Amino acid sequence: MTAMLTTYEEFVARVESLGFMTLSPLLPGLPSLGDETTESQWHTGLDSDPWRWKDRVAEEKLLAYGCILGGNKGFVTERMYPIFYAAYHPTLAMPERWAGGTVSQTTWQLWQLFEEKSILNISQVRQAMGVTRKKGASAVDTAIRQLQQEYYITVDGNDRKVNAKGEFYGWPVNRYCRVVEWAPAGWLDSAKDWSVERARESILDHGVAMANGINRQDLAKKLGLH
Repeated sequence: MTAMLTTYEEFVARVESLGFMTLSPLLPGLPSLGDETTESQWHTGLDSDPWRWKDRVAEEKLLAYGCILGGNKGFVTERMYPIFYAAYHPTLAMPERWAGGTVSQTTWQLWQLFEEKSILNISQVRQAMGVTRKKGASAVDTAIRQLQQEYYITVDGNDRKVNAKGEFYGWPVNRYCRVVEWAPAGWLDSAKDWSVERARESILDHGVAMANGINRQDLAKKLGLH
């Protein structure tokens, strides 16, 4: 039986030993932070709170975090990051994809926004895109997930929201950064050495090896690699 993770350091070491890990349970037998921590640890605001670990690890650039496992939230280590990048990052440039009609207008506009600004939190994104949580936010949220899944942007930590008086309020919100600027030196160097097909097979090989009795086709489907 896997030992429960109680500290941030144990969490980082566990993901390092695996190569990647999902945030919430994705498939029975596949390691996840949710399965390897106790429910009472979550949302306490303490250093032992896994909800804080996910943002801290991205801010400290020890692990990549975001919707980077086929659109599912999870973590990827330095050694596997170039493989995931090669597997998920489109071979065509975004302008070519836009010209070919294969991306939505919202995704195109969001990509342009990050090309200009590099780092934005979700509140800043919604303001710049002219949407609110009740009107238009759904399409923007979908585009943010897509740009993470395709390794254009990634979670960079979080920000506290600020009201008109300059006061902090509410829960922290996700801050995103372009992958090419977030990734530490060397993390992407070997991505060019991997073909899409070889990278995808390597991820599946790794996932099946570290999981307990998992079906390869089920894993491929969940990770969008089928």
